[in-house]
Amino acid sequence: MAEEARRGQGPRRAAVREAVMLLLCLGVPSGRPYNVDTESALLYQGAPDTLFGYSVVLHSHGPTRWLVVGAPTAKWLTNTSVVNPGAIYRCQIGKNPNRTCEQLQLGSPGGEPCGKTCLEERDNQWLGVTLSRQPKENGSIVTCGHRWKNIFYMKNENKLPTGVCYGMPSDLRTELSKRIAPCYQGSINVHRGRTEINT
Repeated sequence: MAEEARRGQGPRRAAVREAVMLLLCLGVPSGRPYNVDTESALLYQGAPDTLFGYSVVLHSHGPTRWLVVGAPTAKWLTNTSVVNPGAIYRCQIGKNPNRTCEQLQLGSPGGEPCGKTCLEERDNQWLGVTLSRQPKENGSIVTCGHRWKNIFYMKNENKLPTGVCYGMPSDLRTELSKRIAPCYQGSINVHRGRTEINT
């Protein structure tokens, strides 16, 4: 009897197991398979130790197609005094036999005002850790660095790691990029050539 109790109810247990399997097979939606073309893959490479490829977005503007790539620990080419701020790159698909990529400079290399009670620290901000694209044709791109910090209150030993994002138009013209600091309560508004700081 102890042997039967340990093994379960025998045929009854097998019937329950079969019923559960049948319900799982019929009730759970199946996944959709897809193919990854490994024969004719395009390979783009970034500098070592930059986490090149951490985030990737396919992008098009008119007939031009791009692979936009995040490298969260990359150094900037235009300002080497900032320590590993991270960067994004655009890599043209087609008409690019050497598969080269160009680093895009978002924001001012020397820094930008961020508000009355804000002083930015861009070291190790991990710009390019996320990339997102609007799904519509010629959609704009947003990239973020979640480790950007406001060090205005550092005299009180407080760094406020609120993060920063940049929005870029679909033509990837970085001079038209806009900084977005959604977690900072003060803001900067630029209206027709003049800058207003709101707190």
